Amino acid sequence: MKKHIGIILIFSLLLSGVYAQKAPLIDDFINQGIKLYDKGDYADAIFRYKKALLMDSRSSRANYEIASTYLAAKDYENAVKHSDLVIEVNQEYTDQAYIVKGSAQDLMGKPLDAVKTYKKGIEKIKTNNLLFYNLALTHFKLKDYKETEEALQQALTIDPYHASSHFLLALNMLFANQRVKGILALYNYLLLEPKQARTASALQTLEEEMQKGVTKAEDKTTNITIPEKREKDEFSSAELLLDLLASSNSNETNKGKSAQELFIENSNSLFNMLGELKKDKKGFWWDFYVDYFYTLASNKHTEAFCYYITQSKGDAYDIWLKDNMPKIEAFSTWYTGYLHKL
Repeated sequence: MKKHIGIILIFSLLLSGVYAQKAPLIDDFINQGIKLYDKGDYADAIFRYKKALLMDSRSSRANYEIASTYLAAKDYENAVKHSDLVIEVNQEYTDQAYIVKGSAQDLMGKPLDAVKTYKKGIEKIKTNNLLFYNLALTHFKLKDYKETEEALQQALTIDPYHASSHFLLALNMLFANQRVKGILALYNYLLLEPKQARTASALQTLEEEMQKGVTKAEDKTTNITIPEKREKDEFSSAELLLDLLASSNSNETNKGKSAQELFIENSNSLFNMLGELKKDKKGFWWDFYVDYFYTLASNKHTEAFCYYITQSKGDAYDIWLKDNMPKIEAFSTWYTGYLHKL
């Protein structure tokens, strides 16, 4: 019996030695594949990953990287196949594998399967905001606006700095005809991405939503349209305020003011109004967005905030900044302190 134990021990040591020799080579093939992937050379990247998998077919890293590459190459079946291998091993890259698999299923025209995949991933790993974000994205495509909102609330609770979650939440709430919520999410998105490719359209949408519901008649009178839904909306008072502010922009008292000045004043009025409405109200929107913007306005940072988020318009921010650097620095210091309290 002792002889058999000794043979087994020696065999195990030999195997571990062989794997130890293979491991650096496996990593080398994977690293080569990643570099090729970054260059857009998916075929050669897949070739390198396959070499790594010949040495260790259950390598989580190799299976995840090849799944991601198959996804980029639009080979969704293989993306799902290799994601499943990562999920089966259930070690590293499991949450990323659920994201790749769900994305592939969505792109294959199987959104309900994608929803199931993301939810299974969330059951295992509750701390990955991108699982919630991708779940929300699929729900949004299905026009499931309530489910989209709930998933994005979870995503932003985990990572409040994820700009795409704010952007998608804004679109979702606007599609769901919840204007104030959409505006709040747009404000936060623009703070995180003031000069990105989609920033200009996001800013234009924000400005349009601030003016929505107000029309000019031929006799130059201002008409405000009040939707019936406002009676049931927790932000109905704030939405009415937006319309009143928009209608007052052309008043005698506001003549001579620039569009930026009016934007700052209207934003400040909205933030303060929402803070007054909050009182004892609880919930994601009141605690996550309203508290932030009300505190911002209370600390006199609305001007700096509004100039910062409108950088995509051109030189106005740079011109303003030359004479107002202390205001931006004060806003930055306050913002950092506020986030540390969360």
